[in-house]
Amino acid sequence: MFRNLLKRKILANYILLSVSLLSLNGCSKNQEPIVEQPTDEFSYEVECTNCKITYTDKSNVTKTVNHTTGKWEYKFDQKISFELKLSIKTSLSSQQTINAYILKNKEAVFGDVGYNQTTITYDTQNARGSAVYGSYKNTDTGNGGNTGGSTKHTSSVCGAKNKSGGYCKHVVVGGGRCWQHR
Repeated sequence: MFRNLLKRKILANYILLSVSLLSLNGCSKNQEPIVEQPTDEFSYEVECTNCKITYTDKSNVTKTVNHTTGKWEYKFDQKISFELKLSIKTSLSSQQTINAYILKNKEAVFGDVGYNQTTITYDTQNARGSAVYGSYKNTDTGNGGNTGGSTKHTSSVCGAKNKSGGYCKHVVVGGGRCWQHR
């Protein structure tokens, strides 16, 4: 009789434990955390002196701002699905450097360095960009220091983004990136 009582008690505890585990599993499946997919946060970043910036805003409307000096930023505070367009033109007649970038999640996805005028567009759906950059042309007339050639070299600034958030200022003959950022 004692054995039967012990077997019943063990069986009852086993059944109770099994039911408890099943109910806990049922609850955990219903309470799985919902993980939201991160949205792509786009923004513009421009660094120039005395320039006029024309850009497409969050409503897909073209806006213009006159920027005096330093860095200008525009962040989209909502998800967008249209082509981004950014045009910059300096108001000074002398050679001026323009750093123009489109960023996605705070990383540059398109852009570069140009001179006096720059226009960049970026298709957010297909992740493709196109650009027209002004270039600096050496206007040395050959008065001393010229090696005798009449060809004018095209140069540009490297423009690669640095860890500090700035841009590489190395001048590269023929354009492109400097040897440190290739």
